[in-house]
Amino acid sequence: MNKALMSPETKLRLLTSTEEKLNDITSDIDNIRKLIKKAEAIDTFLKKENINASFNNLLDLLEFRLFIGILTLDLTSAVRIYLNAKFQYEGVFSARQIVVIINEGYKKIYNFVTLSDNGVAKLKNRNNSFWVKEIGGIIDNDLPHLNVHYNDISQKLDEYFNVNFSSLKELRDLSIHYGETAKDKSPVKVYDMIVKMDIEETFLKMIPFMEILNEMFLFTHILVTEYQKKTDNQQEKQKNMLTGMIEQLLNLRNDKNASIINGHIEKLQQIHSMFSPNTD
Repeated sequence: MNKALMSPETKLRLLTSTEEKLNDITSDIDNIRKLIKKAEAIDTFLKKENINASFNNLLDLLEFRLFIGILTLDLTSAVRIYLNAKFQYEGVFSARQIVVIINEGYKKIYNFVTLSDNGVAKLKNRNNSFWVKEIGGIIDNDLPHLNVHYNDISQKLDEYFNVNFSSLKELRDLSIHYGETAKDKSPVKVYDMIVKMDIEETFLKMIPFMEILNEMFLFTHILVTEYQKKTDNQQEKQKNMLTGMIEQLLNLRNDKNASIINGHIEKLQQIHSMFSPNTD
């Protein structure tokens, strides 16, 4: 195999960009998962008690942020495999994995726009993508002041697709299907792809995608912070309301109704504690 090896400059750039990425992102997504569990528990409890409060938007934000974190870990790990490879084919395999991760990750984040037979753009998949439907919906409905930043990232996603995806798609299909299609049984095209694959070019295509992911990860942190600010006032009102209800029940409690009153108070205290910061 006569491969185009990665230049020392590109290796250094990759080492710099991934040096502490694994540890940092792993810690971040662990914390995100804890927040998701807490939000799910609150949402389930409130629905059970028929209390009108929804955490769906916050859950969407956290789940998207979790996915971006996982995608970043996958790409970073594939890079580290290459940087620590002892055999040339390990580097080729790593590059092929990166192509697959980029393609599938982009599809889940933003999806693709296809053309009909008469040349009209079909936007159904794009409009149902995570970035457009969930995150875009939150921006439009709750955080319109962040629309400029959102549109800037969307433009970068569009530009990345226009520049890179014609070549990435063929590599992706050969890497996943071991042929141009799932029904293609010939390994010759896969071998030819392996022999001709330019590792330098593949990693250079990955770097701007990683930069988009990094920006998205920071942006979703801003979104979560801003969204939590919007819900803090509502939660504080609910806590004050619950405190008032508990005080009223305490005033009504006597020897005859103590058992019933205490049961209601305990339930209200459970709800109240769910809106309190986690001090673990």
